[in-house]
Amino acid sequence: MHDSKRIGLIEKAKDRTPQGAAATAEPNKILPLVVTEALPVGKENAISAQELCTYLGFNSTRDLQHEIARERKAGAVILSTCQEGGGYFLPSNEREVRQFIKTLENRANNTFEALRSARRFLRQQEVTEDEQSPIGGWLHQDSK
Repeated sequence: MHDSKRIGLIEKAKDRTPQGAAATAEPNKILPLVVTEALPVGKENAISAQELCTYLGFNSTRDLQHEIARERKAGAVILSTCQEGGGYFLPSNEREVRQFIKTLENRANNTFEALRSARRFLRQQEVTEDEQSPIGGWLHQDSK
């Protein structure tokens, strides 16, 4: 990241309330979009989670991720990439948004596949347990 961008982020961060805003705010109060206002535009300008934490005063990347989730829920379009070091950014064009959507869809499909195989395994274990013992399965036999 260029020094001028870093200085700009530091200046923006001085006017923000770090990390605790979402947790301590009144339930119906509209909170500022802290991360959104600090992000650069365009994938080529993506800023890493660690740099954002430093500039915005978050204690951890987990706190930053919670804030990003809150802002996305409020309607902010915050994109991320794992390519070229990864980072967060605002879209500069429709293509970047479409690429982000495709990445999330692929990730979701992989997650659902993992769920399916884990559930299939559990169903097979239940059948195996029922076949091995009339009182509830092989786990009970091992405990005797």
